[in-house]
Amino acid sequence: MNDTTFNISNSVNSINTDNSDRTFTKRFSIIKELGAGAFCTVYLGYDREQKKNVAIKIEKQDVIKKKSRLSCEHELYTLFTYPCEGISEIIWYGKNNNIDILIMEHLGPSLNDLFIFCDNKFSLKTTCLIAIQTLKRLEKLHSLNIIHRDIKPDNFLIGLDNNKDIIYLIDLGLSKRFKKTSYKKTCSFKGTLRYSSVRNHKGIEQSYRDDLESLGYMLIYFSKHVLPWQHTNIKDKKKKKEVIYSIKKNHAITELCAGLPIEFQYYIKYVQVLMFKEKPDYKYLINLFKNILKKKKITLDNEYDWTIKINSLHNTDKNIEHTILNDTDNDTTATLL
Repeated sequence: MNDTTFNISNSVNSINTDNSDRTFTKRFSIIKELGAGAFCTVYLGYDREQKKNVAIKIEKQDVIKKKSRLSCEHELYTLFTYPCEGISEIIWYGKNNNIDILIMEHLGPSLNDLFIFCDNKFSLKTTCLIAIQTLKRLEKLHSLNIIHRDIKPDNFLIGLDNNKDIIYLIDLGLSKRFKKTSYKKTCSFKGTLRYSSVRNHKGIEQSYRDDLESLGYMLIYFSKHVLPWQHTNIKDKKKKKEVIYSIKKNHAITELCAGLPIEFQYYIKYVQVLMFKEKPDYKYLINLFKNILKKKKITLDNEYDWTIKINSLHNTDKNIEHTILNDTDNDTTATLL
């Protein structure tokens, strides 16, 4: 741990050790802020007990409702049986000065970060490998009757060290338990405009099918590095939402998936015709992407685009280092002569 680490009470003004749970401040410290959403701020922290970095999620005071959203998120995480592949481990949950704090396993970069790192385009192989893993995560989530409601590249992270080839599903802040009796057509929009399902735009209660439709748009985006409803350049949020919805509902699936293997069309068509209560056939959806790899004679392994690029950069660094050392040796030899 370096000198930049400091006690959380010095980092977050609203949190102190007076009459609060001292377990938190004794065990954990904050290193830096990683990001902030509508309800929480996430920090990189350090766990003195386990001697490792952690992710610290702190709920914002000004958005706390009758029941803490972070409390609800924690309840959903407790439904998993750990260790659970691709689901971050809960390390600690509690309150400090009446503010909810959730501490979880520290992970690597998001798929959005990796997409940018790979020049905003993933190969067909990488997109298929992502599809297979992310579908397995949603299958597990849905098996516990949880719907995510905000599927997007930022909410999938890769692991670290021995788990670097595992894609994790994170952020259950908008998630909820799915009830077959909860169908209604007057719901407020929840999620991210770019990836949300058509039914979500229409105000229809979300279910398993909506998570899968959002995932489909994410995979198409990875393959084509653009979706038809991007770049609307509209500042008014309400108007922007209406325009995106209009483009999305009127855009033909064949055009949306143009230039991609036919399986992408099969995927979108399948998830869009699912009934509200219907449990999807995840095996069928996973096999669509396995079939693409098989037809293209691409090996199903863990060699993602970012892995190849990182290895390439490492090799380049080694070559540069080797060249510098050789030049240094030559200079030394010349001096000696």
